[in-house]
Amino acid sequence: MKKNKMIVAVIFTFALLTTLFAMSNGGSNDPVKEAQGVKQDTQAVANPDQSDQNKSNTTAKDWFGFDTGMTEKEFHEHQEAYIQRWIDFHESQVQVGKRVFKNETKEKEFYERMRKEAIISYQQRLNLNAIPNFKQFGIGPKDYFIGYDAQGVSPYTYATTISQVVVHGIVTSTGVDSTKYPIYVLKPIEIFKGNFYYDKLPENITVKVFGMFKEDQEIIAFLGINFNSRNIKNLKDIALETIGVPLWVKENSQVIDHYRSVLGNIDEIKATIKEIDKINNTINFYNIKF
Repeated sequence: MKKNKMIVAVIFTFALLTTLFAMSNGGSNDPVKEAQGVKQDTQAVANPDQSDQNKSNTTAKDWFGFDTGMTEKEFHEHQEAYIQRWIDFHESQVQVGKRVFKNETKEKEFYERMRKEAIISYQQRLNLNAIPNFKQFGIGPKDYFIGYDAQGVSPYTYATTISQVVVHGIVTSTGVDSTKYPIYVLKPIEIFKGNFYYDKLPENITVKVFGMFKEDQEIIAFLGINFNSRNIKNLKDIALETIGVPLWVKENSQVIDHYRSVLGNIDEIKATIKEIDKINNTINFYNIKF
C-alpha cells in the first residue's frame, strides 16, 4: 500500500514539475517562435512596457522606403481594405455582378486581374474616396478602368492622379538604356507632387520618358515606379518611368501638350496639379480609411 502511495506521489510531482516548466517556457517547447518573419522578443514579453516600445519602433515602410507609420499587420490590413474597396467600386461601375463567366477559371482570372490593378493603384496612392471630386477636372470614375494616354487637358489631370512624382524641370542630358528606351536626366525646377519622397530638392532626377527631347528643353513630367522592379530601397536611387506624355514649357511660359495644343501658362498648370494632389490628400494616404 505504501509502495502504491509513493508511486502516485512521484507521478504527481513529475506532472507538477512538467506543468511549471511549460508555464515558464511560454507553453512552448521552443522559447523563440518565428511566425511570418517576426521573432518573439522574450525580454519584451517579460517587460510589457518594453514590448510596447518595440512595437512603436517597428513601423512598416512602403515600396519606396516611405514610413507608413503602421505596423506590418496594419499596413497589410489597410492594403486589403483598399483592394476590396477597389473590387467593389469596379463591380459597381461595370456591373460585374451580372456578368456570366464561362467557367470558374475565367472568373478567377478576372478577379485576380482586378486585384493586381488595385495593388498598383494603392502603390500610386490613388485615393478612392476622392475620385468623385475629380469630375471637375473632366475625370469620371470609369476612367480609372479605361485609362488615358495623357494627351490633352483631361488626360494630363488624370495622369496627375496616378503619378508618384510630377516634376517641372530642364533636360540636362539624354541617352538610352539597354533596351534602347529613352532616358533623360532632369534638373528639377520644382516638384509639384511627391516632394515628400525627397529630403530636399534633388540636383538631378533620372527618368524614362516617352518622346524625343533635347538638352535644355523645359518639361513637366508625370512619373511613377516600374512595378516590375524588385528590392526597391529608395525612390531617389531608381529611374522613374513616365505615367503620361510630358508637357512642354515654351519660352513664353505657355504649356503645350503632345498635339501642340496650348493648355495654359505654367502657373495655371502648376495650380491645377497641386489642387488635384490636395484633393487626393496624397501625403496622408496611409491615414485614410477605405
